[in-house]
Amino acid sequence: MSNEELTPDQTQPQAQTDHQTQSLLSANLDNMAKYMRFIGLLAMIGGVIYCLTIIGAIVGIPYYIMGKRLRESADAFKNYNSNSSARDLELAIEKQTRAFFIQYVLAIIGLVILAIYLVVIIGVLAAGGFSS
Repeated sequence: MSNEELTPDQTQPQAQTDHQTQSLLSANLDNMAKYMRFIGLLAMIGGVIYCLTIIGAIVGIPYYIMGKRLRESADAFKNYNSNSSARDLELAIEKQTRAFFIQYVLAIIGLVILAIYLVVIIGVLAAGGFSS
């Protein structure tokens, strides 16, 4: 096999490629953790604001917990980035999975409520409920 047939990745030593991958991963993890902490803080603030009403607390408490999980995940990703501990990576992914599961459940509940609302509005309009 001649050098013309090799791709650039195949001609580089494995250690150099691993180093490039690690430095790219390190930079991306730092940025991702920073963004996750900010989004987590916004979610926590939103959850507290929702909790100002009793009915809003139904959504506010899970929303607050979701933000807390995102921030915990961001901290674990930062710890993994600094010491490459497999336990930190496992914890980060676990917390992130929990946060996204809460968001998933809230999204489904929101879509169901929206569908019920649309059915009621269409029913009221079909019955002439808004005519004078």
